[in-house]
Amino acid sequence: MKVISLCNLDEILPEENYFGKSFLVDALLTSQNESFSLRPLIDSGSAAYTIIHTKLADRVCKELGIQPISLAKEKLIKGYDGKISKKTITHKILSNLIIESHKELTVSMLIADIDHHEVILEKP
Repeated sequence: MKVISLCNLDEILPEENYFGKSFLVDALLTSQNESFSLRPLIDSGSAAYTIIHTKLADRVCKELGIQPISLAKEKLIKGYDGKISKKTITHKILSNLIIESHKELTVSMLIADIDHHEVILEKP
């Protein structure tokens, strides 16, 4: 089973800056003619995955009329504190992502119970 690291403490700024506003952006998830506003954390060293909190994923699915997709292989999360989560990631959602004038088509977002932020965007 693959372990996804949410961040490498050696590569991020001190905690007071890490959770500051400079890492958050206004964004839209879109599907068909529907959209959903959110403020994700720009990734600061996690694995190359976008992660969305389970409760927010449920709301997004309802608003956009999309369904979660089962992963072929479960994944584990290794948090910023180095601890590996006891819960596995089993599903993802797909949506378009708009940040200012930039649009990403069909962004894959792993669904997990994450702390501090509802969405963590993958490192570009």
